[in-house]
Amino acid sequence: MASNHMLRIRVNKEQLDRLKSIALNKGYKTLSSYIRDVSLNRNLVFEKMLMEIHSEVVKNGRIKHGS
Repeated sequence: MASNHMLRIRVNKEQLDRLKSIALNKGYKTLSSYIRDVSLNRNLVFEKMLMEIHSEVVKNGRIKHGS
């Protein structure tokens, strides 16, 4: 599918260098393809679990084991 819309974001030099390095190390040919893949193919189950852990830490100041 052709990509015919542009999205612009602002990052600082260090962030740009880090994104480029990660994309290259993961075998992406372009930074755009890496950004698209990461932003559109997130693991929603993992994100939900991470948010639950974060909420528990904020609420109690620690992680509850055995849940």
